[in-house]
Amino acid sequence: MEQKSIFIIESYDQLKVISDPLRTKMLMHLVEKPYTGQQLSQLFELSRAKILYHLRELEKHGIIQLVRKEEKGGNILKYYQAVARGFIPADHLLTYTESQEATRQSYIEVLQRARTRVLTASEEAFALKTSHPEEWPRISLQSEIKVSEEAFVSFLQKYRALLTELQQTASSDSSAKQDYYLMITGFQIDEPLFQQKAKE
Repeated sequence: MEQKSIFIIESYDQLKVISDPLRTKMLMHLVEKPYTGQQLSQLFELSRAKILYHLRELEKHGIIQLVRKEEKGGNILKYYQAVARGFIPADHLLTYTESQEATRQSYIEVLQRARTRVLTASEEAFALKTSHPEEWPRISLQSEIKVSEEAFVSFLQKYRALLTELQQTASSDSSAKQDYYLMITGFQIDEPLFQQKAKE
């Protein structure tokens, strides 16, 4: 199965299905690779019956699909995977509370997955070879910026274009030997937490 990059959620039932916090957690894993119900049951420390119920709901609404079956010890193992890497509500669903909650929950899960990736990365990933951060093959930063929505959207468009360029470079670079994990999260806030410099 080839995953789409984005799946547009067209129905309220689909939106409701992915706004459930447990399903969002499951979906975050199923975006990355295929899992069986048993694997997810062990991962989340929940009963297999509960996991299978949620898998069936996600499959019924076209969010995940069965990608392969394997026979092992007389049992048939069913592997499921998300149909896309990202899920976005269609315009006519944006006013529903479930749309906002599903988005918020997905941001939380992305941050949780990033934390897991940091904790499980090799020591080499954080080895310092220079005292110049601009030369490091890693980045971790927080920032708060006061700009117009248009300026922020413009920046994000440039960022996405730059990421697309990097992905195209990766697919054509036969000398590529290292995998990198990259995530970004940005959203509007009510008030800044970082100390602002006094205006002179």
